[in-house]
Amino acid sequence: MIKKIECAPKLKCTPSRLFLKWASLFLFALCFFQMASFAQIKVIGTVSDEQRIPIPGVTVKLKNSNTGTVSDMNGKYSISVPTETSILTFTFLGFTTLEIPVNGKTSINSILYPDTKKLDEVVVVGYGAQKKSTLTGAVSGIKGDVIGEFPVSSVQQAMQGRMAGVQVQQSSGQPGSGVSIRVRGPSSIAGGNEPLIVIDGVPQYNGDVRITNSLSTINPNDIEAIEVLKDASATAIYGSRGANGVVMVTTKTGKLGQVKITYNATTSNASVRKRLDLMNGDQFLEFAKEWYTNSSVAIPAEITNSINANTDWQSEVYRNALQQDHNLSFQGGDDKSNYYLSAGYLNQNGIIKNSDFMRGGIRLNVNSKLNERVTISSRLFASRAVQNGASPSDGTTTRNYGKSVVGSTTINFPTVPVYNTDGSYSNPKLYSFTVADIENPVAFANETLNKNTTNRFQGVIEGKVELIKGLMNTLRLSADNVERRADTYYPKILPQLSSGFGLGTLENYSMLNLLGENFLEYKSKFSTNLNFDAIAGVSFQDQMSRQSKIQGSNFLSDDLKSYNLNAAGSLTKPETVSIRNTIISAFSRVNLNYKEKYLFSASVRRDGASVFSENHKYAIFPSASIAYRLSEEQFIKNISFISNLKLRGSWGESGNLAIQPYQSLALASTVNTAQGAGSGIAVGLAPTLPNKDLTWETTAQTNVGLDFGMFQEKLRGSIDLYRKYTRDLLATVQLPPSAGFNSIIANVGEVENKGIELSLGTDIVRNSLINWQIDANVSYNKNEVIKTKDNQDLIGGNLTGDASRASALIRPGLPLSSHYGVKFLGFDGSGNQILQDVNNDGLFTSADYVPLGSPYPSWIFGLNTSFNYKQLGLSMNWQGVQDVIINNVGLYDLVNPQILGTNKLTNIRDYYPVPKGGVQHIRSSLFFEDGSYIRLRNIRFDYKLTKLPKAVKNLSLFISGQNLFTSTKYSGYDPEVNSLSGNDIRQGVDLGSYPSSRTFTFGINAGF
Repeated sequence: MIKKIECAPKLKCTPSRLFLKWASLFLFALCFFQMASFAQIKVIGTVSDEQRIPIPGVTVKLKNSNTGTVSDMNGKYSISVPTETSILTFTFLGFTTLEIPVNGKTSINSILYPDTKKLDEVVVVGYGAQKKSTLTGAVSGIKGDVIGEFPVSSVQQAMQGRMAGVQVQQSSGQPGSGVSIRVRGPSSIAGGNEPLIVIDGVPQYNGDVRITNSLSTINPNDIEAIEVLKDASATAIYGSRGANGVVMVTTKTGKLGQVKITYNATTSNASVRKRLDLMNGDQFLEFAKEWYTNSSVAIPAEITNSINANTDWQSEVYRNALQQDHNLSFQGGDDKSNYYLSAGYLNQNGIIKNSDFMRGGIRLNVNSKLNERVTISSRLFASRAVQNGASPSDGTTTRNYGKSVVGSTTINFPTVPVYNTDGSYSNPKLYSFTVADIENPVAFANETLNKNTTNRFQGVIEGKVELIKGLMNTLRLSADNVERRADTYYPKILPQLSSGFGLGTLENYSMLNLLGENFLEYKSKFSTNLNFDAIAGVSFQDQMSRQSKIQGSNFLSDDLKSYNLNAAGSLTKPETVSIRNTIISAFSRVNLNYKEKYLFSASVRRDGASVFSENHKYAIFPSASIAYRLSEEQFIKNISFISNLKLRGSWGESGNLAIQPYQSLALASTVNTAQGAGSGIAVGLAPTLPNKDLTWETTAQTNVGLDFGMFQEKLRGSIDLYRKYTRDLLATVQLPPSAGFNSIIANVGEVENKGIELSLGTDIVRNSLINWQIDANVSYNKNEVIKTKDNQDLIGGNLTGDASRASALIRPGLPLSSHYGVKFLGFDGSGNQILQDVNNDGLFTSADYVPLGSPYPSWIFGLNTSFNYKQLGLSMNWQGVQDVIINNVGLYDLVNPQILGTNKLTNIRDYYPVPKGGVQHIRSSLFFEDGSYIRLRNIRFDYKLTKLPKAVKNLSLFISGQNLFTSTKYSGYDPEVNSLSGNDIRQGVDLGSYPSSRTFTFGINAGF
């Protein structure tokens, strides 16, 4: 109701006076509203991520209102708030929501931190991606920011200690060496236990990591995320190659916004982490005299008159090694396309002289949206890697322990000088009792050529077309070409390796891997509560490889090494191998999601592989899994501290191709013969009997898991129980002489892995000033051979006759590759070993061999923590294994009490209290040691600078240390060791592997 305006007493209500009254009221109201608007506070600022890079598109709102704005392309925003006590909220997908009180400030710069624990986080799985909340399988993963926390030269190193059930082992400290991955324990005898590697959707052929490691050429700085598919419900979509797990690697793509330039650089100084406590010259001569005295033998003149050089061979061979790593990337994009372009260069000197690793590579990832229905993506990658190695032992007679750089360093006498008086290398065989297989280690390191050069190009193009609403067709084509050259040359000054004439070898290897895949993906909402998605497709992969090898000896000069084998006085016959391997597949998967509460997934794949016989070319690999999100039930929602609770169950089958092509066929090979008038070449059958029923190994896996989150995911974790049962194990079986063949490759047995995995994570503090989180994982796995062919033992190697001095046993009831030998019981009064005499015949032969433990750990664990306060940061990565035995081959030589053929450990009397001639020295369990360890793998301190030039968006400096602390009982250089091929029955053997290093790194991360 409008109140009537009346004139004051004694005044007339003329029109002019009424106008003035109305005008006064209008002006008063106008002034009031103007004053109210002047009372608004304008707040401006910039929104950045934790790297101080501006974030466009962040929603900035006044709390409990609809007033808001969005940050621009430079992360800047402007908003007006009514009072000084107003609160602003900052939200952006993938980041934690931030609330900041205005408190009278007119400029507020905010930092958003990635919310890596949100349940709607997308996880990459086979042929697609799923929200973490709807996963029904067992999947572990790490993101690119975690990978970049520590300076690593390979992607696998960043995975160590971060995922439950995933053991990552750096089997050698040599730069560029392979890293082994085991997912839920080993399950194959001859087929290898490495997981399938899938990079940007393209399966890679990944054999023994010491030969073709698919991840060694990849720059860790280019990785966006890594997911490891562990149970069969997740791996069965990859059929015959998923039994050992699947590692999904996703590389980076461009982001919406202005061009982002990133430059990372590190420089490092590495030194040998541990040195063996070997005798110096004085100690050795004193020991030698004691040995002769205890043996009641006159001390020979070569000992009494010996000139003591007091050479510390470890100091002569090992060095402080400088390393550098540089990475530059450009990324950007708009609503139509985005790109990521990077270049990297790594130069890593090894701690052994003349060993190093260099890698250079470029990558271009482009995504383009041609229209509303068509998207084209491409991934192009090229790299070149050069490794100069340190000639490790391979367990053969030609490359045994003493004929390796590390082995000859440890066993060489300290009384021998490095050089003669004329400057030439000295002869290490100073004494008559020196072992035969020994070289001058400095000459070995400086003059040997052991060079591997690998060039790789990989291209992937992917087209997506939306045929109708909800139905997407994807066509993926890729080519992966690897060219590798291996040059080896042992000069004449290494008489044990080259027979004093020089020995050169040249090997060339090329591989072309072609892939074509096409699949349909359909997503639909059947009703308000039921979501459905499915894929169905076909795949064809064809790998062609060629290998050639030629060896020459009797060189007049060492100058040209293996680069001109025409200079050799004699050449071996060239060896050439050509192999083709194809797989053709059809696959499908369906996912059902009812009310975000009941989840179901099923997949099936049918693979046909050329490597198997006509009777078994094809196999089907099914899987099914369910999940129940209890946290969506009302009675759980009423429990305020529970934010997530999901129960999972799965079953499925996956396979392992396990063997090289053509093993099911009768092969012809070239052999030497002396028939007729003279020596010639004849063609005959290979000594391996063909097997028409050869098929792949199949692993059936059952998994039950529980995912949980509490206090809005501030405490989160998962528990998984699993059983992996592998049948049709492939192995080489020896045949009786009457068969006419030496052996046959056959499906011979079954093996089981059972275990439990636990992952826990917690955000102790997380706000705009402090971020402190801890993540831990622990896994237990029991590995057991269930069955072999006719329940017979399979034995690899021989402790006495084998140059590796390693023996392994495959027997029902024991773990795979169990160590095998004589059991040590103690010492008698004369200092002799007391050994278990199984057959009581007084002799210690293979008849007395018993299992001596497993080379695979039962427990693996990791602990990771990061703490940030304002611009300061501290991160640590702890990792370890428990319940594992290592065959320490070098220890056997270094405590030998019988002869003086090698140098000794200073604590030799702990092994033989009274060293003397005639003491029984048998390779028993005395030299098989506990390989358990706990290691501070990485620690990093970093500081983010804030006062920067306008062109610099973020700048941080850091210092880090690797392998600063290791707790272990193992007496060798490093407990994380495995000298033999991952496809060898013999595992957990230390043949003098390249020692690990302790490294200090200084680095800079900059964004522009």
